[in-house]
Amino acid sequence: MANYDEWNEAITEYFVSGMPNGATIYLSVDDGALMDISTCFEQSEANPVNWVDDFTTAVRSKCLIGNRVYLESISGYQSKGQPRCVAFLSAMVLAAHRMVAEYTEDEAIAQINYFTRLRQVLGLPDEEGGRPDGLSIGLEEKLWQLWNWWLIRKGWLPSAESGQSNYDKYINYPLSQALLREGDRESVERLFRESEKSGQLSRVWDRDTVGSWIRGQDLRSRYLKELVQESGRYEAITDAIYDVYISIDWDKEVDQGQTVGHSIVQRRLTAGLYRVEDFIMGTVEYLLYPRRPRQLQNKPLEVIQNGHTHLLREERPGWFLPLWCADPAGGVSYEVRGHPQIKELILPERKFWILIRDPENEASGIFAGWGHPGLGETFLLLCRKEYADQMEIFKQEALLKWDHDFPINDDWVEYRECMILSPSWEGIIPQHQDLYNALRPTVSATISLKGGLRVPNQSGYLEGYAPELTIIAFDDSVELKLLDVSRPAEPIMDEIVKTNQPINYPALGSGDYLIEAYNLGKRATRRGFRIAPWDSLDGRQPKEAFSVEVGKFRLQGAIIKTSESKG
Repeated sequence: MANYDEWNEAITEYFVSGMPNGATIYLSVDDGALMDISTCFEQSEANPVNWVDDFTTAVRSKCLIGNRVYLESISGYQSKGQPRCVAFLSAMVLAAHRMVAEYTEDEAIAQINYFTRLRQVLGLPDEEGGRPDGLSIGLEEKLWQLWNWWLIRKGWLPSAESGQSNYDKYINYPLSQALLREGDRESVERLFRESEKSGQLSRVWDRDTVGSWIRGQDLRSRYLKELVQESGRYEAITDAIYDVYISIDWDKEVDQGQTVGHSIVQRRLTAGLYRVEDFIMGTVEYLLYPRRPRQLQNKPLEVIQNGHTHLLREERPGWFLPLWCADPAGGVSYEVRGHPQIKELILPERKFWILIRDPENEASGIFAGWGHPGLGETFLLLCRKEYADQMEIFKQEALLKWDHDFPINDDWVEYRECMILSPSWEGIIPQHQDLYNALRPTVSATISLKGGLRVPNQSGYLEGYAPELTIIAFDDSVELKLLDVSRPAEPIMDEIVKTNQPINYPALGSGDYLIEAYNLGKRATRRGFRIAPWDSLDGRQPKEAFSVEVGKFRLQGAIIKTSESKG
């Protein structure tokens, strides 16, 4: 059994652990996530615990007095700094996941449906319906804002937002976190299983291929159809769908009508490519680059290759260190040991890879699949030579440009210094739909931070040496907001600015900041960054005192000392 504070800490850690700086965080709590989170608690085979019930019991004991919601006890922060409200917000999201998945245009019905589910989660009678006693209209908003600003201060981006109408203004906060609701996972898994049996889907596809494939399917649920076509949550929805895909035990038969997908557990790790180039010899190597799942909870994993054991060690949030050289064609798998639910590591089947420069050190010459390239950013496209005609069409239509191409072998070629030139990709009929979908821009603006003086081991810049700010966009101007996280109601800047050129902004003291760009009143993009004070610099002595003996002296950095051994 776990109490409220233990659940609160475990849930927070589950959703942010291993997430890279700048990642958007979704508090997507459902039954499956609670089961995964519960593995950090003490388990007993003799007395098994229903952990979903344990969670709801903990929330009720902390946040209810009789049949009335009481939120004063979850204000502020825990001893380790997490907002104390996270577990209660998770209960609100759990209710959103349990809403009927069928689409309804009647917002009033949707609101009643939501509060019916919330009352069930909180164990409250549903005699009157509507908001529970004590949870007055908008009272929960300050808790969502506390969670959002905490994420920004930690270097991530929040996703919980209010709705646009009076009906969904406040319930949209939890609804925005419930990407796949009850029944959606089962529908998606059944579609995957049926398509795999008919040969339309492979067991070793990667995330982007799965996301592109499902968007081309004739989905029966109207809610799912509209969900997968959303542009604002494209990445998060693709992640949620891919989570279902990688959790499937393909060798286990599921009977007709049997409930599937209820508890999402990751059965396999996936890997991308890590590109290194020897500029002297002119050679290029592609290394296997495993992704680190967030729910790993620091369990050591080993990968078996040709009878040899390789320990997976973290390289950065979300990624393990690169392993051995790999064929870009992929379609291979390796045994994984050390985790009861993760059995294999796969390099997915691919005909092309989009690789970007290292966001932590763009001058390193390293490329990998850390994310999609932003507007105005150059990237590297590695693809089979059969895509050459399609690439020429993109170039002729002024959709894409590149500096030069470089053959890797008889089958693969690199297009170097690629850049997207236009948002208007509707005018051509693609020869290769997969490459078209992958390169077609899904954002209308990108925030570029260049230069400045980065602080080692921190996701920020040194005070007095802030970065150059540019909004890269296809439009000539956007609305720019620059916010101090400690005073979000008082924007430092809120004005129309020209795009694709450096923007003058006031000198910033130490603190956490958020940049938002709006187009026609709709937020196009945002990005957080930190300005660190000088006293935050780590001045520890080096672990090894490197020195050179010169006669009777020892040269150590800028210090010359008399060598004791020489007298």
